[in-house]
Amino acid sequence: MFCGQVIFRSPSRSPSCWNRRISMLYRSDFAPQPGNTVSPARSTNLQTRPDEVVVTTEEITDLNFGSPDRNPDQLEGLRVLVVGLGRHGGGTELVRFLADRGAVVSITDPADHDQLQSSIDLVADLPLHRVRIGEPHQRQDLLDCDWVVVNPAIPPRTSFLEQIAGSPVLAVTELGLTLSWLPRQYLAAVTGTHGKSTTCQLACEMLRASGLGAIAGGNLGGSLLSQIDEDPASEMRFIVEVSSFQAERLDAAADRPSIVAITNFSDDHLDWHGSRKQYLDAKLRLLENPGRGDALAILPTTGALGRDFHCDSRSVIRCGLDGSIGESRPGPGSLQIVAPGRDELTIPFSAPSPLEGDAGLENSLQAATIAAALGATEEGISTAIDNYVGLPHRYQEVRELQGIRYIDDSKATTPEAVASAIGRSQSTLHWLCGGQPKSGEIDIRCLLEPLSGRMCHAYCFGEMADNWQAALGSAPLSHLEGHRSLAAALEAAAAKAAAGEMVLLSPGGSSFDQYSSAEERGRQFQRLVAEMGPSLPPTAADR
Repeated sequence: MFCGQVIFRSPSRSPSCWNRRISMLYRSDFAPQPGNTVSPARSTNLQTRPDEVVVTTEEITDLNFGSPDRNPDQLEGLRVLVVGLGRHGGGTELVRFLADRGAVVSITDPADHDQLQSSIDLVADLPLHRVRIGEPHQRQDLLDCDWVVVNPAIPPRTSFLEQIAGSPVLAVTELGLTLSWLPRQYLAAVTGTHGKSTTCQLACEMLRASGLGAIAGGNLGGSLLSQIDEDPASEMRFIVEVSSFQAERLDAAADRPSIVAITNFSDDHLDWHGSRKQYLDAKLRLLENPGRGDALAILPTTGALGRDFHCDSRSVIRCGLDGSIGESRPGPGSLQIVAPGRDELTIPFSAPSPLEGDAGLENSLQAATIAAALGATEEGISTAIDNYVGLPHRYQEVRELQGIRYIDDSKATTPEAVASAIGRSQSTLHWLCGGQPKSGEIDIRCLLEPLSGRMCHAYCFGEMADNWQAALGSAPLSHLEGHRSLAAALEAAAAKAAAGEMVLLSPGGSSFDQYSSAEERGRQFQRLVAEMGPSLPPTAADR
């Protein structure tokens, strides 16, 4: 554990373009204009389902997160406490952004030094005021700071959050800073239970293929704070993935991005939010306070946020496989895309491997609608789809060996995500499942339909393999067995699989029974698959 102080150094800075940026925040020459393809609607509240799982939690004092009270070129001397550096470097870019602008930055994270070593190394060259690692958060750290920046992974009902709530410091989040300081007219936020990352990355690539500057970040990975000082005349488009953890902690009074897309909604993270309604409310916070009369919501046609859900704060475009005229929808070999102020776009569509199945088609519709609203061309959208290689651990094809395809979908951490993966192919499936359920029980109801009428062998693995076997006992499976490790399950699946079949890692539960993250679980799967034959070069998605 290192806990010490260093002499603070104020870096020199070039003249800021902040004043010019402020004048452009509400520019309207490009902003999406409502047309007759966009339907205004009114708001409604969803009620708790009778069978809803509600997690009973001890209430603590509410911590209200705010917006920054100064511009990014006014941070010199500001005392900032960063709560949670993160095991995977999640807070390091924030720390660097603040320190480079002259803020007096301290860090507190109770995780072990060894767990944080890679993150510590990334900020070791910075003139930090205090670094407290490997011990509980201390109330005294709140006595000499102006802002507290809370990592989104800090759970609610944490005692230190109660201490922050009882102090006079301003509580903010990195996402809150980002949304406050980036120009909103070219800013799209994407949330939802499944498909967020693919939708964000694909929309970004569609914009780039159209000759437009675009960056994807947020929960997808990579801070967007480094773009704050870029010249706003460059008209860079920003696609920000937002988790429910992040959305829940937005300033209730702050303006939101001009475009908000919600891909879908199903139960997830109920152990964190407490109930389905609270989880949904966190997502819906992004629709509040549009700040512009031409703000847009891109919503699904079905489910909790389907056509019966109304939004009175924004114009609405809907996307769905069952879409009709005026909605983004599939056509014969095409995508029919609706965008504000534009004629309907017709995009030739033949799904590459990462976009196979209904889930890939829905992601393509959503991404194309976002990109079109930000100015992407038909040709650019089509080119990006044809060239899309996918994201690591999201239905990522690792290799084909002796005619057997090996797919890494380690990021599928709910049964709903597994159902989507299973539905992408009709070949005989060897399914590797396991991990900790996010809502207490393992609920397989959503798996029954995609498993029906097909050959699927299931190999449960991990500390909860017995639980998965018990839950899947009534499912329409061709074969079911359990193993204590992913390696053993993969070995059994590979031995049984034949040419033309698929081995799919799509766990359905979180990784924390045996791994630190879904990424670590996926990387082990890829290493094990590589060891089955000659060494593999990295896939395009991993480069």
